[in-house]
Amino acid sequence: MENKSHAIAAGVFVLSLVVVLAFLAVWLTRDQGSYNTYELSTPQAVTGLQPQAPVRYKGVAVGRVSYIGFDKDEPGHVLIRVLVDDTTPVTETTFATLGYQGVTGLAYIDLDDAKESLRDLGRTSRGYRRLPMRQSNLSQLAAMGPELFGEVQETLTRVKTLLSDDNQRVLIGTVSSFGQAAHNTSVLVEQLNQSWNKDLAPAITQLSGDVQRNMASLEKTAHSISLMSREIAAVAKQVGQEGGAVDQLSVTAQSFEGVANDINSNTLPRLQSTMDEVSAAMREVKQLASGLSESPQAFIFGPNVGQPGPGEPGFVAPVGH
Repeated sequence: MENKSHAIAAGVFVLSLVVVLAFLAVWLTRDQGSYNTYELSTPQAVTGLQPQAPVRYKGVAVGRVSYIGFDKDEPGHVLIRVLVDDTTPVTETTFATLGYQGVTGLAYIDLDDAKESLRDLGRTSRGYRRLPMRQSNLSQLAAMGPELFGEVQETLTRVKTLLSDDNQRVLIGTVSSFGQAAHNTSVLVEQLNQSWNKDLAPAITQLSGDVQRNMASLEKTAHSISLMSREIAAVAKQVGQEGGAVDQLSVTAQSFEGVANDINSNTLPRLQSTMDEVSAAMREVKQLASGLSESPQAFIFGPNVGQPGPGEPGFVAPVGH
């Protein structure tokens, strides 16, 4: 009887110790942080997301998922309730997406900020603020799957058409043409090399020699022009000196100016008078010649004096016989 009581006491002690240890473990491991509760509602699948899954803001762990279920307010939507540290800067631009951890397939909630303000979804009937939830990259890729598959199929069809028998023959012909063109180019280059070595190289060598000789001639010509320039400069200097050719030309011009003035003031008037006298003499000679031509006897008997006519002074009527 005494052994039985000892066994019961030992069992009660062990159970009490287990309860105390469990309580201590829960108390020591409890989360002492302060959290704000947010709700997310999404029509997309949340495969891989479990309660207690982490919540991250720009990659930093800031909370955990507390509840996953169906949204009674919006049929067909999944309701996710998250606890977020109250120090997290959740603003009007904050939205949530579903992220995945590598190859494990486990999902988490990723919070980020948009560049513009988002529509405020208000609060739920339970008093929690609701955040907008966007499609994840994987969901967007899955949504684009049919379109991508159609584009891939169209690309394969075009590749198949491109590699048809006719196009293959055309492609082979084109490659052959390129090969022939490359061969012709090689032959042309060889011919150009031969022409260069045979004709162009000697001609260029000769041309180089001619250019050198011409340059030497030009240098000689330039030297001669330089000497001539110096001689012309010396002559110009002598001409410009006092008593030089310029002064002599000035004196000569002044002498010519005096002679011209003398001719203009003395010689020309005399010459004009002489010309007038000569002109008068010529008129008299012309009159004399005209008179002799009309009456040659006047040269012997003198000029014929006309008798006065009737009515003129000295008129004498002829006597009749």
